[in-house]
Amino acid sequence: MLQITQVAFRRRLIGAIALPIILLLSLSGVSIWQINRLLKAMQWVDHTNQVIARANGLQKLLLDLETGVRGYQITSKPEFLEPYQQANSTINTTFDQLGDLVSDNPQQTQRLRQIKAEQTGWKKSISQAIARKQKGEAEPLSAIEVRKQSMDVMRNQITDFIATEEQLRYQRNQAVQQTTGRVIFTSIILSLAAGGVLAFYIRRQIAHVSDNYENALKTAQVQTENVQLSAQRLAALHNIDRAILAAESIKSLVRSALTQMHQLVPYEQAFVALFDFEAGTSEIVAGNSTKELQPLEDAKMAALDFAPEQIQQDLSYVKDLTNVELYPPVLAQLHSAGMRCCLRIPMLVEETLLGELNLAATQTAVFDAQAQDVVVEVAAQLAIAIQQSLLRQQLQNYALELEQRVVERTAQLQETNQELEAFTYTISHDLRAPLRTMQGFAQALQEDYTDKLDSVGQEYIQYITEGAVQMDTLIAELLAYSRLSRAQIQMQKVDLTSVVEEALKQLSTQLQEQLAEVTVAKPLPLVMAHRSTLVQIVTNLLSNAMKFVQPGIQPKVKIYAEEQQDSIQLSIVDNGIGIAPEHQERIFRVFERLHGVEIYPGTGIGLAIVRKGLERMNGRAGVESQLGTGSRFWIALPKAEPHSNDTNDSSTPHSDN
Repeated sequence: MLQITQVAFRRRLIGAIALPIILLLSLSGVSIWQINRLLKAMQWVDHTNQVIARANGLQKLLLDLETGVRGYQITSKPEFLEPYQQANSTINTTFDQLGDLVSDNPQQTQRLRQIKAEQTGWKKSISQAIARKQKGEAEPLSAIEVRKQSMDVMRNQITDFIATEEQLRYQRNQAVQQTTGRVIFTSIILSLAAGGVLAFYIRRQIAHVSDNYENALKTAQVQTENVQLSAQRLAALHNIDRAILAAESIKSLVRSALTQMHQLVPYEQAFVALFDFEAGTSEIVAGNSTKELQPLEDAKMAALDFAPEQIQQDLSYVKDLTNVELYPPVLAQLHSAGMRCCLRIPMLVEETLLGELNLAATQTAVFDAQAQDVVVEVAAQLAIAIQQSLLRQQLQNYALELEQRVVERTAQLQETNQELEAFTYTISHDLRAPLRTMQGFAQALQEDYTDKLDSVGQEYIQYITEGAVQMDTLIAELLAYSRLSRAQIQMQKVDLTSVVEEALKQLSTQLQEQLAEVTVAKPLPLVMAHRSTLVQIVTNLLSNAMKFVQPGIQPKVKIYAEEQQDSIQLSIVDNGIGIAPEHQERIFRVFERLHGVEIYPGTGIGLAIVRKGLERMNGRAGVESQLGTGSRFWIALPKAEPHSNDTNDSSTPHSDN
């Protein structure tokens, strides 16, 4: 019956303490780890965006260099050199800044060096051409062709540079989406379709700029206008990027992007609608209009009113609404508001339709191919930005939910601790009361009826008394172990010398009974610990050192301390029976005994209290022993700065004979 009670109590105790802690720590650890990974991945995405923006600025500077020189060569007017001079004064700084940004990428660093070397050669050649022009000398056609080839090489190299960074941005966005998917149980990957649109757009622009360069040889005025238009477009798109990055909410980023886009695309009304296909609804998030917006912001509409299947993969362009017989209800509202032309762009992320970007104008056929390319680019940027904003909102919601779970788990843990305290109270009072009754009646029976009991009856009474005492001791030590697990531990400087003296004082009776000889190597250093807990630990170790010796052998115990790198190790060496290596770890567990109580009395909890107390004080415990050669039990605790009056260094023996 006693063994069954011990097993049941041990299971309940271990389960009540360990399970809530393991669940709480596992959930918190996994969540924190994945959130940290997400934040690091998002930082790399921001870094790549800075590189791309700086590279686009470098491309514009190269364009200004060539435009300024060409205008001067054609007109011979110094004012045409101003774009060249302004770009020439800042291009080296741009090279240096871009070099710092890509210093972690050897391939991009080498490519940037090649571009800079090519630009240095081109600059040297153009300086000679300007000098000849100022002298009135004619420029050889071959020199012009060489410079054009050099500029084409730089243009191709910077294009490859940007394409590589676009690929890096894609890869790092993939990492962000995968990490986010583990946190919120969804998988977000950057849209391959959006990447394709961006690549097509860049190739289209490169081809367009190349054609402009060739036409500039025929008509300088046309080339100048085209270059200015291209620069304005790049600057506007860059401003859109910055506006999107600076916006805090979905509505503000949509408004900022549409306002910046209006500099390039001549619309009179623009809005973004987001779809919720599960609910079958759509919402007008935000818009920009020269007059009252139709439909209104925050308006709720049916998803079918937009006929999303018509723009699932490509844009929809209606040059004249009056020539269309059947169109979705949303276009009917635009037509009733006086709009004649409409451009609808799908906002896709990983081939998933989030919504649409809708532009309208009162004139027909307003949106040409160039305007459509700009709108497609902006729609792709908005789709990614909106998706990331939604992910951030989901992540914040998840964090709030996690905090609520932590609060609930903490409350459950507190409730469990309260139940454990109530259970401990029951053991302390209700279980020990019958034991005291058994002891009292057994003692009365032995005193009052000794002459009526034979030797067997008296032996039975002695067994009852010893069993009750052993059970009471076991309950007391279990209560001590339980309190040690739940008690508040306040660390402070503790003098090991006074701790050992206090433990020896508590064991004075056992020292005298066993004629034990104890030697203490004083002074012992200071440690960071909880004094009463440390006294209990040292008392248990000294009691075991004197208890587990061969009959007829005088117990001899030596106590000394050693300073290690960041801790103090206190050793207690005895001349006892020793411990086999295979048992040296299990003796620190609860209820683990290597000998019967009839040989060496005890409960099997003393060393468990030692290890539990040291764990609460950030310490460690261990043993070195062989059978028949004694043992060295050691404990390690964080060291503390010594007091100024701790100067005694003598070795003091302590013995009771």
